[in-house]
Amino acid sequence: MPPKRNRVQGGNARSRASAVPQGVRQRRARPESEDVTDQPAATHIRVEEARQPQWTMRSNVKDILLEGSTLSTNMRLNDFLRNYVGGRAAVDEDHNVTMQVFVRRPNAYVQDQRLLRIIFNLTEYQALEAFYKLHHEGVFSLEQWRDYEGKDTVAPLARRKLNGVLTQLLREERRVAEERARREGQVGFTLTTTVEGVLFKGRARVMNIKLNDFLTMELEGKGILRANRNVLLKEFFKDPTRYIHDAGVLGEIQATDAYLSMERAVREEMYLEEEVRKLYDKGVNNVLRWSRAAEEVKAAVRDDTKNSLDAALEEARIPTTTSAPEKLEGYYESVYNASWHHVVEVPGGEGTGMEVREGEPEQSWTYKKAERTIEMDDGVQQSGAARLRLMVLTSDKAWPYTWAGTEHIFDCYVNCEVERVWQFVKRDLTEWFSPHGKAVFSPKKRVLIGTPRDREVDECRLVPSLPAAALRCRETPNGCVHY
Repeated sequence: MPPKRNRVQGGNARSRASAVPQGVRQRRARPESEDVTDQPAATHIRVEEARQPQWTMRSNVKDILLEGSTLSTNMRLNDFLRNYVGGRAAVDEDHNVTMQVFVRRPNAYVQDQRLLRIIFNLTEYQALEAFYKLHHEGVFSLEQWRDYEGKDTVAPLARRKLNGVLTQLLREERRVAEERARREGQVGFTLTTTVEGVLFKGRARVMNIKLNDFLTMELEGKGILRANRNVLLKEFFKDPTRYIHDAGVLGEIQATDAYLSMERAVREEMYLEEEVRKLYDKGVNNVLRWSRAAEEVKAAVRDDTKNSLDAALEEARIPTTTSAPEKLEGYYESVYNASWHHVVEVPGGEGTGMEVREGEPEQSWTYKKAERTIEMDDGVQQSGAARLRLMVLTSDKAWPYTWAGTEHIFDCYVNCEVERVWQFVKRDLTEWFSPHGKAVFSPKKRVLIGTPRDREVDECRLVPSLPAAALRCRETPNGCVHY
């Protein structure tokens, strides 16, 4: 079967192929009848794998609200009634407006109050009503819903659905932070370990959680204000009335167990932060400096702070202290077996087709020297030949690094600008690891200040190709190992 071709018109092809968002992996297969030209071609490589959506803060509110339904935002009233109420519940043609118009003045188009109550109680209606309302108020993404003040004015079912997805993301972000802190806490102390590292060992800082995120996760968004979107809990607990002016709402929040528990945790961290500051002011910023600190400096801190630092000093003086390495099961095989796909632009027919093909391209991009750099050489492109636009490197267990924050990156998108940067890196490494390279050459510092074809080259798109190439020993300098 020939590869599926998505048609786009003329000049849009380049921008669609090169602007694939990094780290966002398609999880839901779309029906053949659905228009998919608004999505980057590379994201359809694995379209046959029907999976649950992997939401992110950039996810569209409409996609979340209408997920799993046959609703259309352009649906007319009679179509809605036939699908969700019954064929007999139809209105006259002059009242058969779009649902977007209907939700503004439902009584103007349906006078039957019993029918209206049925409509209002439908999950599908509440989803559409919420979407139109949020769209009108400029709330398009989950990130914008995060700090939206009018959550309590949105239909309950729709509000719970959006809050559920948001809470899931925030808790996953929190879980990742806690896991990272736990791993860091397993590393032994040395004389250069900072005082802050000792006192906060294995602790994910709750005081740095945003106020609005806490209210979303624990209190269903009660008290959220857009003005507080960047307020951290450590600032909020210093003066709650400064950030939540409604005394009634603040009183309800302060009466909850979640508030009291979080307040204790935040104040404890704030106290530790103050201990760190006092020691830093005295020139004590690591375990070695603590060992040399004057007695009056040590006496000025809390007993548990002194005990923690003394224990760290004792551990640092034991040369045999080691920590067991953490093995990431399956990641070696996943990176080693990373698979390539590529996207080519095929001219002809009604427009320009974007075609997804398996494997690496027969010919990658070519470059020519330009003063002190290199640039794309379009002159070698044969007329009428398929033009390479994008390469995609996929690891089934994702790429084992944390630069992407809370998102797991499975598909690494490489366009011509990323590959151009790799040419510099590969050239330096090849020369460095040549038989006489280390004696006469050292890698240069290179600063990426801009590219002629792309606004930025994300390091996340460049790095995954390094370990994959190193494990396969393909086109990598002899003896060079990447981690």
